Amino acid sequence: MSRYRIIKQLGQGGNSTVFMGKDLETGQKVTVKKCRAGEMGYDIHVKKSLENEARILGKLKHPAIPKLIESRDDEIVLEYVPGKSLEKVMLAEGVFKEKEALVIAKEVIAILRYLHGLREPVIYRDLKPANVVLKPNGHVSLIDFGAARIYRYSDCSDTVNLGTLGFAAPEQFGNLGQTDPRTDIYCFGMMLLQLVSGVDTKDTEAVANYKQNGVKGISSEFMHIIDKCTRPDRDDRFKSAREIEDALNDFPKRQIKRKAAMWVKLASISAVASLMISFGTPKVPLLFKMAENDMNLRIPAVLGRIANAKTRIEEMIDKKGEKDGVVSLYIYDNTDSTVSYSGNGQHSY
Repeated sequence: MSRYRIIKQLGQGGNSTVFMGKDLETGQKVTVKKCRAGEMGYDIHVKKSLENEARILGKLKHPAIPKLIESRDDEIVLEYVPGKSLEKVMLAEGVFKEKEALVIAKEVIAILRYLHGLREPVIYRDLKPANVVLKPNGHVSLIDFGAARIYRYSDCSDTVNLGTLGFAAPEQFGNLGQTDPRTDIYCFGMMLLQLVSGVDTKDTEAVANYKQNGVKGISSEFMHIIDKCTRPDRDDRFKSAREIEDALNDFPKRQIKRKAAMWVKLASISAVASLMISFGTPKVPLLFKMAENDMNLRIPAVLGRIANAKTRIEEMIDKKGEKDGVVSLYIYDNTDSTVSYSGNGQHSY
């Protein structure tokens, strides 16, 4: 790998370290992923994992997935993806608004549809904000295929259980059969929930609270999609990425219908209220009588306070009036009379 010069470290996981490098022949930036050596050298499982990642990436051709450039036993070289992970964006700028999350969701689910639709479907198994890069052009890329596997209909279970706690589906850690496209759908839903709420997905109580009560600023239609993605039983989830795409494209229309129905309901309530006032009910006269009694008590008290205020103003002006100038003050009350005060203490009506 003397063709590549390491520039800086980008990240580090349990089994590997990722660097930004430069291709000395082309001058292009690259990503170099190296196995991390332990005390006894490279672990055989770590090397197999990297070989598996290189094998899968070598079969993929998608603009949002980094291309494999070269590989060897202990490292692989990939196309460099500029930008920041969604995790870093969220830490720096806060949670995503619904419109922003919707754009990201559509692009990510399109990547999953591609992976699941291959002749040999690829199950990504580690979808989370840290593995989705938001590029400078506003589009996203999916990185780190270290946990990915080929789905084979004849397999009864995964050979290795991999995934990130909090995002991984229940079947990734139990004897519930091999992971399938619905496993990625679960991870997708948990990722969306964190993007719009900022929840720690390992906090099961907080996750359940958001799913039950919703997230401020997020529509019920969007939350329904998240809920259906993240149901414990995979048979209750969306069956495919295509189904989710249809739901994401359709939910704005359902939003409009819900809001229209709400306005119709409000209009109906208003119409009923108008009829009650127009034609009367046994309670309407009572309400008017209560309002009349309340006003009869309040109006004299208000008029008394106005009279007291007039007296205090007269005293103030009489004491502080100036002979050389005239200060005029006009007070209007409900008797249609005007009281005029001058600075010499005289007043007229």
